[in-house]
Amino acid sequence: MPDTVSLVQPRPSLSSCLPLSEGTRPDRPISRPVLAVAVQTIDFALLLLAGLVATWGCESLLKAMPAGELAVATWIGTSATVVAIRKRGGYTLPRLGRLGKSLLDMPLPMLIGWTAVVVSLFMLHGGAMPPRAWPFAFALASGTVLAAHRVLLQLAIKRWRRSGRLVQRIAVVGVNEFSATFLERLAAQPDAYLVTAVYDDRQSRIPAHLQHIDVRGGVDALVLASREERVDTIVVALPLSAVDRINDILSQLSSLVVDVFLTTDIAGLRYEGAQFTAIGSNPVVSVGERPLKDWQAVKKAVFDRVVGSVLLLCALMPLLVVAALIKLDSPGPVLFRQPRIGFDNRMFSIFKFRTMHASMADLLADRQTTRDDPRVTRVGRWLRRYSIDELPQLLNVAQGSMSLVGPRPHAPNTKAADRLFADVVSQYAVRHRVKPGITGWAQVNGWRGETKTEDQVRSRVQFDLDYIQNWSLALDLKILMLTVFREVRSSIAF
Repeated sequence: MPDTVSLVQPRPSLSSCLPLSEGTRPDRPISRPVLAVAVQTIDFALLLLAGLVATWGCESLLKAMPAGELAVATWIGTSATVVAIRKRGGYTLPRLGRLGKSLLDMPLPMLIGWTAVVVSLFMLHGGAMPPRAWPFAFALASGTVLAAHRVLLQLAIKRWRRSGRLVQRIAVVGVNEFSATFLERLAAQPDAYLVTAVYDDRQSRIPAHLQHIDVRGGVDALVLASREERVDTIVVALPLSAVDRINDILSQLSSLVVDVFLTTDIAGLRYEGAQFTAIGSNPVVSVGERPLKDWQAVKKAVFDRVVGSVLLLCALMPLLVVAALIKLDSPGPVLFRQPRIGFDNRMFSIFKFRTMHASMADLLADRQTTRDDPRVTRVGRWLRRYSIDELPQLLNVAQGSMSLVGPRPHAPNTKAADRLFADVVSQYAVRHRVKPGITGWAQVNGWRGETKTEDQVRSRVQFDLDYIQNWSLALDLKILMLTVFREVRSSIAF
């Protein structure tokens, strides 16, 4: 089976939709969320610089107002401007990639920021009218630096697109008139979109005039391929009359960490603004988004790396003491590395302190650990009692395979009532759309430890799904605090 989609008898208009050759495929693609965050950060820094420049241009200003008041007003105005641009979608690639649209996004946010500056100066200055020159100087400097930034960014984006670093990789499901039209339209922007492959579960029903389109396989092949190669977006091209088939495909794709869109006979239909969008010149309807996007993904990643690193440093000495106790208690390695199912249903090795006799280790968790399990060592019972065996997972957080907070990862063969978890709950794989965590919403709500019944599995998975749907940084902090409180309370009770 080929690695990339190809057209056996390509029409010229479709040739530019084909994947880049191995020699031209970029080694370091630029993530769109990362680009959006980087542009926002630079905007913020430039606006602060604009405030400083405006202050230099008004020499008498510092005599009339304290520097602290000006700094606070500049910060408020800068924040208001950046937030307003983000709310208008000004940090998305379709807008950043077009200088005209990018510049048209500026006036209203700048007006909002300027108003915030004036109001904050008035309030900070005790209700007295602030010097009038500075807000106008700030507005002029802000407009200049933002416009210059957009012009330079436009040049950079063009270069990145030519090199393929900003290409959006798209997989298409369905071979019909909708997908043929979709491919034709993408041909107009070969530097922005790349069709990785076309998939269809009903290859025997492909129309004769579309037989030239190679099909890699069915939806199950797409699910597997998405874990082996980068796929940014999946587009399902089916008529609205195929409701059952669309729902079945969406169910199969529900565990993937990609954005899913529907391109179909949508002319004349009405959708919410956030749901109705476009890929190139193709109108599409959003039917599934990755749970953490843009700032959310960045905030969680930064939080994990910073807090995780601090916790790891603080726990370094206790970890060394525990390692020595394990070595003295029984022969074998200090750490136990076990394969677990993680982010995007990919396998990774989780680090734990070894709590079982080395000769009795259960690598794939064919048998769950019970309260008085004879396989557990003396030190292991103590480590499990206080969840100290989980602390080496801070190494997983540092390397990026885990998060501090998230659904707990399970070994491949974990069962309840002799049934695999995935067989008990149809949405089980959806919990893998975010990184697994050392602790999670299910654990602080009492669902931790041994899982014996199918009802226990369903309850645990439901809490995990609720966490994914309602994620926020505040929720992560709450779960971490509840975890500490629970462990302290458990220790006192013991």
